[in-house]
Amino acid sequence: MTPLWRNPEFIRNCRAQLRPRRLLLVASIIAALSLVVGYSAYQSYTGPDNWGTMLFLVAFYSQVFTLCLGGAYYCLHAISSERAHNTFDFQRVTQLSSLELALGKLFGAPSVAWFATLCMLPATLVGALVGGISPLRLAAGYLILFTGALAVHALFLLASLAAARTSGGVAGLVAVMGLLLLIVFSGSQNTTRLFFDLGAVSPAAAVEFARQGTWRVVSGTAGIPPMAVSHSDWTDVFFGIPVHHLPVLLILYLSFAVWCLLPLARNLKKDRALLELFSPAQSVGLLVYLDVILVGFFLVYHVYYSGARAEQTAASTFGFFLTLNLALLYGLGLALIRNREQVRRRAHQRIEGRADWTGIAWPAAYLLVGAASAAVIYLSRFGWRSTLVKDLDPRFALFACGLLFATMLRDICFLQWMNLRRSNHPLMMGAILLGVFYFCGGILLEMAKFTDSVKTAFTAIVAPWPLAAAGSAEQAAWSHNPAPWFVGLAVQLALVVLFAALHYKSTGELRPAPIARPASAEAAGD
Repeated sequence: MTPLWRNPEFIRNCRAQLRPRRLLLVASIIAALSLVVGYSAYQSYTGPDNWGTMLFLVAFYSQVFTLCLGGAYYCLHAISSERAHNTFDFQRVTQLSSLELALGKLFGAPSVAWFATLCMLPATLVGALVGGISPLRLAAGYLILFTGALAVHALFLLASLAAARTSGGVAGLVAVMGLLLLIVFSGSQNTTRLFFDLGAVSPAAAVEFARQGTWRVVSGTAGIPPMAVSHSDWTDVFFGIPVHHLPVLLILYLSFAVWCLLPLARNLKKDRALLELFSPAQSVGLLVYLDVILVGFFLVYHVYYSGARAEQTAASTFGFFLTLNLALLYGLGLALIRNREQVRRRAHQRIEGRADWTGIAWPAAYLLVGAASAAVIYLSRFGWRSTLVKDLDPRFALFACGLLFATMLRDICFLQWMNLRRSNHPLMMGAILLGVFYFCGGILLEMAKFTDSVKTAFTAIVAPWPLAAAGSAEQAAWSHNPAPWFVGLAVQLALVVLFAALHYKSTGELRPAPIARPASAEAAGD
């Protein structure tokens, strides 16, 4: 591994970004703004604490936005703009590995944002000194900011790879990762947390920690279970264990950056047709990683504005995580879908005469492993807790998981088969056909005059997604007449087998033709 300061890609990006005239202009603008803001704060606020605190807030928040948003902008164009700059072939012919190229871009592309952040440091230090900010808390705040910016830059560098070499799998995985970021990063600095007993994950939390952070871990108050929401903005609850928010932030940032660098290290020097973000094992590992975070920090107790606490019911918890994992599994399935070139290359690499059993119903095996891993994580947290209200029939929960998983597997197998067809944008066409199917099925469910049993069976075949809510109405309908639901499950499994057979048949034309042995060789063998 080449050291970063000797990495040619890092040096090339720094030379392109850190031109002397640009640096002089940036430093002059920031110095002028710092003097104006500092003098205005000194004139507007009485007392050293007030104007110093205001200068500190303005300067530190400016560093947060400059480093995170400005650096993200440069990372977003680090790969996608290579063709416009006539430097695209450099990453293909250089002897640097893909990981070395990715690290060079990660630290070199946003170098202007790092320089601007450094120029704002004097104003921040002056404000912290006058405002009485603890040096230790300030150092911890900068540690949060730098690691958070690293995670944001890695994410946008991955998005730049997707923009330069777009594909259906990349789009699906990036969309799911964006959704999870929207959910997980929505933690707020108060006790009215909605879903997760987790403080703010935004890099802007660095400012609040520098101002009023605490090193004390609050384990709860008397009479409240330890898994209840914490009473401190800087205490999180992970699998029922109170932990300080600072190490949680650092671990989340660094691990997320590693997961973003893995696909860059795999695909940065590959052709577009062979783009595959994660290996199948890495994809399942990413799913397990996300599930551990979501289940571990899940808020078992709702907290209302009146101060009352209400425990989650088993049905609501089950429905929440079932819906969330269906979205994760869909993203995993889309990320593992192969195109014609990938299937052809895999077929030529196989040993002659050996059947590709994992490719017959691809990617069903890895989706099954991911679903089983999610179930184990969920049960390890909630399965044997006697404090949860027992309002969920285990048999109904098991059937709902099976039916919804079979429906999702049917859609993924259909899209995998469509992606092997000879047409322009086959995956997009498959998604359109799938959308038409659901749209027409929804209209029939709403408008047609079916009997209850027929409508139940038709719902189980077309769109059984209301089962994810696990409400009392669905459980009652299933308990009263389960036969139509099992008919729907049988139809889903039959469709999975059908699309898997069509997919395997389509791979026949991509497999290499058997090599004919000469007649003399056959005679000698006999």
